[in-house]
Amino acid sequence: MKKMKIKNPLRLSLQGAIVILLMYMLAKWGLVESYTPDFEAYCPFGGLQALSSYLVRGSLACSMTSAQIIMGVTLLIGVVLFSKLFCGYICPLGTFSEWFGKIGDKYKVRRDITGIYDKALRSLKYILLFTTFYFTLGSSELFCKNYDPFFATFTLFSVDVTVWMAILSIVILIGGSIFFRLFWCKYLCPLGALSNIFKFFLVFVGVMGIYLLLVLGFSMEISYVWPLAIITILGYILEVTKLRSKLFPLLKITRNEDVCNSCQLCNKSCPQGIKITEYKKVDHVDCNMCTECLNVCPKEGALSINKKSKLKWLPATLVIILVIVGVYVGSTFRVATINLRWADDEAFKTAEVYKREGIKNIKCYGSSMAFARQMREVRGTLGVETYTDNKSVKIYYNPKVITHDKITEKIFSTSKVTIEKPAVGDEIQVVELGLLGFFDQFDAYYFRQLLMQYGDVYGFSTKWGEPVQTKVYFKANKQINLEEIVELIESETLTYKVKDTEKTVSLKFEVSDIQKLTENISSNDFNKVMYSEFFKTFNNRDRYLNEEVGVFKADFELFDNTTPWLAYLQNHVSKQDTGIVALHSMLDGENPTIQLDFIKEITNPEKIWEMIDVDSLVVHYKNGKIKSFANPFSFIKEDSIANN
Repeated sequence: MKKMKIKNPLRLSLQGAIVILLMYMLAKWGLVESYTPDFEAYCPFGGLQALSSYLVRGSLACSMTSAQIIMGVTLLIGVVLFSKLFCGYICPLGTFSEWFGKIGDKYKVRRDITGIYDKALRSLKYILLFTTFYFTLGSSELFCKNYDPFFATFTLFSVDVTVWMAILSIVILIGGSIFFRLFWCKYLCPLGALSNIFKFFLVFVGVMGIYLLLVLGFSMEISYVWPLAIITILGYILEVTKLRSKLFPLLKITRNEDVCNSCQLCNKSCPQGIKITEYKKVDHVDCNMCTECLNVCPKEGALSINKKSKLKWLPATLVIILVIVGVYVGSTFRVATINLRWADDEAFKTAEVYKREGIKNIKCYGSSMAFARQMREVRGTLGVETYTDNKSVKIYYNPKVITHDKITEKIFSTSKVTIEKPAVGDEIQVVELGLLGFFDQFDAYYFRQLLMQYGDVYGFSTKWGEPVQTKVYFKANKQINLEEIVELIESETLTYKVKDTEKTVSLKFEVSDIQKLTENISSNDFNKVMYSEFFKTFNNRDRYLNEEVGVFKADFELFDNTTPWLAYLQNHVSKQDTGIVALHSMLDGENPTIQLDFIKEITNPEKIWEMIDVDSLVVHYKNGKIKSFANPFSFIKEDSIANN
């Protein structure tokens, strides 16, 4: 049997290594419940979008980190100096496209698209490039996640994927590869379009130079959409007019006409279908220095790199070097997901910095902005930086106004979690303990799951302290073993179910000073502890004197998850009656009370009662949408009080 000779072992090894790594990550994801793979960890296209978002908006797109940014910059440097090495050696979509293409060749169904059809179809990837960057820069969320066939396949259609877009992309990728040469890579890949633009590097620099001169030098307000559109249009025009790049990249395949015997093996071996025998210097825009042509050429010196023979190993070696440099620099260089300042420069001269890692809800741009809004309300804070890679924050603050410990307390998420509502008259056992490693709502959720495994628990409440002051409320007939509780809470992992799917997470809880209180409490006392008071003013409450304000009170029957519904009720009454200026809810007796402050000259208790004693609450959103929800409040009219 004739042994099959591998003609380009370096390239095949790199492609195979990437595929094996991805398959390993998928397999581990299925076998190890606590493992969640990050298929975007070193995504250069996501990194370039993130960098653009950072330059335009001052924030990183989605959950991108400096690692992706550096890999994106490394890719561009590689394109300018050495050609599209990522496309030729690393990109899994390119690899799969080539492999699927071999199926088409085997059954003799794969064709080359040429002429006017080839040039027209090449516009699609530039349109997709413009669309992707346009929506990403406008929202700081990676638009490519909606349709990316790689992301959809390897994340098993995560929540970020738009299913119909992704399915269409996957079908086109596979079908296009089988029937047409590298259909996705040539005609639809936005990263391919971006790489080609950087083959015309001087054009890119010229457009961006003019844009920055107009914006920074002449203080003109010009949207980023204009340079984005011009660059994509020029990139397409330059690509299709000659299909050649002149100066860049600096590394090119060269052909010695005196040595070449025109055997055509190089033409047949080229994955891109480039007619290499027609070139002295292969400056075709599709060339990615894969070196397949070099490895099949039978004539020594006929094909070389920059007219230097015996350098077939160079592109693959450069790929490895660029990846190592990118990974190293990306792991040492950090860019904040958001970097916001709401104080002037003078205030920062005496500012101190609060640092904290492991804040689990710092997951992406959106959650970072929510955290910043929370901190902005804290008196004495000056600005916030967040980093999604290690879920950390930096908070700049005025030490004369607020202390380090007070900031920690403000960040801490106080928890009041009811697991089971006690019946009226039930007695409840209380266990007090100090809890280390508990900080945010994710910890509250995990702690809830642990207690549910122990059983017969009504709920728990936490209060800031180091350790966190925690009370757990058990049924009166539960035989409590404090050692068992400690052992359960200090478990290294937690396994729980979400929609019939088991999940496992690592835990770092530690218990100190645990004790059972000698006296039980009543169900009424439990309800008071667990009830979260709600207070909000609106409709310009501060413009009115106290003597102009009346008070309307009404009890309502207690129900679960009251707080978000109180916010809906506040929205409902504030939009329908501008005379209502505050809502306050508290629990002093058996039933909670709602208190509405109103301007006596504008409205009255009768109108208020008619407004709240309805079947539906009408909620107005900031984006202009209006929705109706079934009213969960059951108000007790005989207990209502109006103080005019």
